[in-house]
Amino acid sequence: MSSDGGKLKENSIGFWGVVFYAVAVIFPAGAFAVTGVTAMTYGGETAPLAFLVGGITLFFAVIAIYIFSQHINSAGGYYKYVEGGMPNKYISKSVGLWNAFWVVGDMIAASIVVGWITWAGLSSLLNYTIPLYAVVLLSLIVPVIYLFVGYFGIKVASRSAIIIGLLQLVIFTALAIAFVAKANYNSLAYFNVSNSLDGLHGFFLAMVVGAFLAYGGYGSVVSLGEEAKLSKQTLKKSIVTALLIMVAFDTFVVYSIVAAAGPNLGTVDSFFAPGLYIANQFFGVGVAMFALIFVILAQIFSPVIFGNSGARTIFSLARDGVFPSSLAKVHKKYSSPYIATLWIFIIVVIGVIVTLVPMVEVFGESNGLFDSFALWGTVITIFTLLYHIFTNTSLSFFMRRTGLKSAHLLTL
Repeated sequence: MSSDGGKLKENSIGFWGVVFYAVAVIFPAGAFAVTGVTAMTYGGETAPLAFLVGGITLFFAVIAIYIFSQHINSAGGYYKYVEGGMPNKYISKSVGLWNAFWVVGDMIAASIVVGWITWAGLSSLLNYTIPLYAVVLLSLIVPVIYLFVGYFGIKVASRSAIIIGLLQLVIFTALAIAFVAKANYNSLAYFNVSNSLDGLHGFFLAMVVGAFLAYGGYGSVVSLGEEAKLSKQTLKKSIVTALLIMVAFDTFVVYSIVAAAGPNLGTVDSFFAPGLYIANQFFGVGVAMFALIFVILAQIFSPVIFGNSGARTIFSLARDGVFPSSLAKVHKKYSSPYIATLWIFIIVVIGVIVTLVPMVEVFGESNGLFDSFALWGTVITIFTLLYHIFTNTSLSFFMRRTGLKSAHLLTL
């Protein structure tokens, strides 16, 4: 069943497969249902501008991985980049561990969000409250599907990403167009920062907790370096392409919700998913439920796809001797790091259960579900900052070691 060679199959995923891998992880439905509301809370009607400016700013953040991906192609992703710049095994392997922990924590948080969105959506749209055991079972859908997708290899993951990514872009763009067509408050005023709910302070928060959070996941493709076709060109171009698609998409979707809400934005903002609220108001509960189903489907597949990156990081760490060698085994038929995938599945299942059950029992379903997500969200944010700081810092050391010049980077 397996090979101990620790070698993933080359040329297993093409350019558009990598692009939509990133798009599916970024979760286009998020701006419609989740992250858009945080930008509206802090930035008010300037939420679309927050997504636009935040997205443009984010291109500066990808410079390091844009450059590294042309020279280092490894399943280790971020920690291999750091290793290339600062050849200290303790620093680089620590970054690998932080990245692996972040992926696992993100999967736990995302799994909880599936149960939370379902609970909140049914409560709000149908006035029906599902019990705790149902919330837990719904949350466990994510690791179960991840186990199957991860086991059958990157081709299955990339095909799933293309299908789910395209469905999200098409469905929620269509809904956004319908919102704009029906809205009575279309205006360019939403792109004037002076209209921010709390001035520049509110606008900044709208970018940080709205836009930046929404675009998170673009770097998930760095662990595909060994499997992507023409990797040295594919990874950098796919990250830029995915971000261009998502900045345009999210800005338009958030604009459509703000324009549809108009002076009632405060009421819309108080709803857990503003896009669903507008869909219900404009087109009825049937359309809103249809949108909710696809939001849940998209939320399921975002961590499912992303988990494959985590499995490859753990696989690479095992190959480097940090973890047991069994985690570096590759499936003979599917070329997947199936043992690493299995262990991520086990850890995520345990993490979801030991987080959700006590939190809901102590704080109730509404607060318990939110607090469970907030707990893991805080943890993974810390580890995200850590490994990004070290990756970006290592770039200058890498340029010095390889003789790369700043002017030359413009032509890469």
